Amino acid sequence: MYRKEYFNLILKTKDFQDVVKTILFAIDSKDVSLFTETLELKANGTNLDLNVTNREYFVTRKFTLDKAETFNAAVNARLFLNLISKLTTETIEIIQEDNNIKVKANGDYKLPMIYNNDKLLELPPITIDNVTNEMKINSTILHSITNYNSKELLRGVIARPVQKYYYVDESGAITFTSGACVNNFTLEKPIKMLLNDKVVKLFKLFKPGEDVTFKIGQDAITDDLIQTKVRFETPSVILTAKLSDTGLVSSVPVTAIRNMANKSYNYSVVVNKNDFLRAINRILLFATGVTYGTFEFTNSSMTIFDASKDNKETLSLNNNCEVLTSYSLIVDLNSFKLILDGVEDEYITMNFGDQKAICVKKANITDIIPELRGA
Repeated sequence: MYRKEYFNLILKTKDFQDVVKTILFAIDSKDVSLFTETLELKANGTNLDLNVTNREYFVTRKFTLDKAETFNAAVNARLFLNLISKLTTETIEIIQEDNNIKVKANGDYKLPMIYNNDKLLELPPITIDNVTNEMKINSTILHSITNYNSKELLRGVIARPVQKYYYVDESGAITFTSGACVNNFTLEKPIKMLLNDKVVKLFKLFKPGEDVTFKIGQDAITDDLIQTKVRFETPSVILTAKLSDTGLVSSVPVTAIRNMANKSYNYSVVVNKNDFLRAINRILLFATGVTYGTFEFTNSSMTIFDASKDNKETLSLNNNCEVLTSYSLIVDLNSFKLILDGVEDEYITMNFGDQKAICVKKANITDIIPELRGA
């Protein structure tokens, strides 16, 4: 049926795997369709594009080849990415032969190419026809959203659809569930948008410290419907995405959350992060389905209790806490563990005392954990 053709690519395994593992995390496992299950490889000259989409985002990772090649293939994304991630050879050879591609590495593997109505499937790109704003965003900011804001979605309870998204404006990023993560940074121009988790995971494709060109625009779908789109672009990565309904943006309680993160609390303590994390890990060994615990503060120490208060550890504070007698609060210990796991600093600062929340501060990040009064 198809013309017999042979084309081949030779790629360095490690360079390819670093990209593949990140994209694998973002492959949509819920909305399964011909497009979301397909990965596209296109080479023309010394440039190779690896393309993946879920119809809400379209990502291209560009590679430079050692020699000019012509290559065009569409294969099952999850199978291809999982295979590449598990290879251990120094190089990978990918051969396009007839209606298949063959991967030569630790062994020989054959993947059928995907056709639609007897024609090789092409992924539909997402374009922005009417750009309304453009600026540079350093990838350090994007990585901080991935590394810190994402943890709030893992530890809290999502009660409203907007809580599944990452709110981003010119002053920082916010994710919120039963608590919140407030990430402070400054962008060149004003903006308000909600990003989904798949797009944020793909920020890992950008190299550390590089400037990313950001564009936002609105394209008309019908006479009455406008679609907002964003693009993050470097010479090696292009990530374009459609944003959710802009009406959701106004439902994020931005001012209230930032006020809670930045206000003055009655008490502030500094604790060694590693000692704190080790103590929580030990106390959690005694948790039997209930992971909340009690923190009790005095002027010079804090004691961590499990839910039953049968098990405890006391840590010294690295500053003096002005507590006349003592102050205690109940929190979810797993929430604290998730926060501390991502902290690189030796010490953290905790602000509390309003009987509502405890704020954990490190560098430009503030995590807000609700007090569980009466738990």
